[in-house]
Amino acid sequence: MRRGIAVVSVAAAIAAATYGIRGLTASAPSAEPPPGPDPMAVMSGGNGGFGGTLGRSREREVDRLVAFYEEQARRQPSTLDLTFLAQLYLQRGRLTGDVATYGQAQEALELALDISPHDEEALALLAQSRFTIHDFTGALDLAEDRLSSDRGNLSALAVAGDARLELGDHESAADAYAELARRVPDAAPVLVRLARLAWLRGDAPRARMLAAAADASASTAGLGDVDLAWYRSYRGQLELETGRYTEAVDLYRSAVRLAPRYHLPRAGLGRALAAAGRTGDALRQYRLAAELLPDPTYIAALGDLYRLMGRAGDAREQFATVEAIAALSGVNEQIYNRPLVVFLADHGLEPERAVELAEAELRVRKDVYGWDAYAWALYGAGRHDEARSAADEALELGTPDARLLYHSGMIALALGDLDRARRELGAALEISPAFDPVHSPVARRTLVRLGPA
Repeated sequence: MRRGIAVVSVAAAIAAATYGIRGLTASAPSAEPPPGPDPMAVMSGGNGGFGGTLGRSREREVDRLVAFYEEQARRQPSTLDLTFLAQLYLQRGRLTGDVATYGQAQEALELALDISPHDEEALALLAQSRFTIHDFTGALDLAEDRLSSDRGNLSALAVAGDARLELGDHESAADAYAELARRVPDAAPVLVRLARLAWLRGDAPRARMLAAAADASASTAGLGDVDLAWYRSYRGQLELETGRYTEAVDLYRSAVRLAPRYHLPRAGLGRALAAAGRTGDALRQYRLAAELLPDPTYIAALGDLYRLMGRAGDAREQFATVEAIAALSGVNEQIYNRPLVVFLADHGLEPERAVELAEAELRVRKDVYGWDAYAWALYGAGRHDEARSAADEALELGTPDARLLYHSGMIALALGDLDRARRELGAALEISPAFDPVHSPVARRTLVRLGPA
């Protein structure tokens, strides 16, 4: 076991640098702000002193350590080794986009808990693992079980708050975040959660202020480059969503410099450049992001840009890839269900299937963006009255997202409510004049056609 412990000390520093980072669709066209990194990864000293960028050397090291600990688990399984193996599986999934490794992580954790049913680290990681594969109810159940027996557990409190937010229980999420803020004020993972909550509740200036504070806090906490790039990217996303394209490009470029092989800032930079009208540069960044992580939202955005450039064949190839990825069963289906709904609805494809997928998603995840995806799918299927009700749910908190308003405005137009259509389409363009390379021009043309009230 001495050799295993020595390997842990080296590998822990490597794994911790990206261990707490979530949000594979963080800069995706759905504009769904990501949950924050795990607080314990930052509050306990960040990356353990491991700096550097997200490169191939780290991927090779993770693969080597996975092989080592798989052999350890086969020969003499222990809670310690199985829990660390699960951490490695989760990290490999985030590095490579191979979501099957999330299932392997859960299997390793279940074996670890068979050996030691009350192991705190394994339980915490299992809750986070469930959240990562969008099992929000499962994550919440496990986190709340731990909170009932250990009120001091910050990780469980954070997971419970995050899961509540995804399930649409904003008040309980706000209570959890307030408690986190009381216990660890000014910590970057807490500030970024408060920023997301402020955004959802319609307070964009406060969201931007909190995101900047989270970035500053992360910068002084001794974190690795990937962690810093995550916070910088979140700032960039909020600047982008509020129409500050130059600021967004600058922030995303800074994040790319911090972690050149991290997919998130690459895709965010692609979207910001597209909003700024630099389609060729945006295309290059999206290609790089999709090579690093074949996320359907990146690939769909790449297809849209190809189509705008008149490269119809390349666009069709990307769109086919989106459906191929999303059609995979198991964890892929859980993670990519909503992006597929938005993709189908955006492109007028398989409207009834889009509605079915949106309904399935909404049964397990009733957040603002779940209602919006459902509304947009219903609109595409011609079910406009139902779409109106769903869009109203999406707008309930006053989230200042141009896409929510655009979708609602188009639904109002279909129902003949021309005043509301003018108001909401105008508001979408006022917030972010280039919120989407395909749909913002549609909003502008529609407003011209409608004329003044």
